Amino acid sequence: MSTAGAGGGSAGSAAVADLGELLDVYDERGRWLGVEPRDVVHREGLWHRCFHLWVLSGDGVLLQRRALDKEAFGGMLDATAAGHLTAGEAVGDGVREAEEELGVAFELAALASLGVHPLVDHPTPATTNREFQHVFLARDDRPLEAWTDFDRVEVAALAWIGLEHFAALVAGADLGPRPAREWDGRRVAVTQIARAELVAAGYGPALSVALARFARGEPPAAI
Repeated sequence: MSTAGAGGGSAGSAAVADLGELLDVYDERGRWLGVEPRDVVHREGLWHRCFHLWVLSGDGVLLQRRALDKEAFGGMLDATAAGHLTAGEAVGDGVREAEEELGVAFELAALASLGVHPLVDHPTPATTNREFQHVFLARDDRPLEAWTDFDRVEVAALAWIGLEHFAALVAGADLGPRPAREWDGRRVAVTQIARAELVAAGYGPALSVALARFARGEPPAAI
């Protein structure tokens, strides 16, 4: 295992720069172990860190529809913006994901932290994903069609769904599709979202409670 760089410190050395995206890796207690290429991290199921941002808009939440050609969860609905923290990045550096994916810059100080959720899943038969997911909330009330600068390669569309309907979808009971609106950069379509379309977030129910509190101007509880 490479030990170039350190969690929250300097990035990996030039000697390993040709190995692709590098991630800091940890043990199950969050202790830094070293640096590995992203494909090794997923193939071997090594613990690493991710940044999740959920954007509250009015009385609803924005979801990102992942591009159809994504290896994992292609075409499914996910957090508004999310991504890996690369080697040497601090947690706060993950806010760059919003600008890269959505074309909108958020100030870290304006975000509400919900804490860290550890996740283990198998997005493809060949990968085991072990993530420490650092989860944040932001508020942005611009109309759905005003999100004009999202990355058309990474993101197929943005969807808006009311908080009550989102809470029903993540609660676990299959109550059928819920009304929503979806913006692909050309038009807004009235649609419905089924629970099976959502990338499973183990903290979904706690997230829906936090979003409701955040919408009321109350401090959101940790996940």
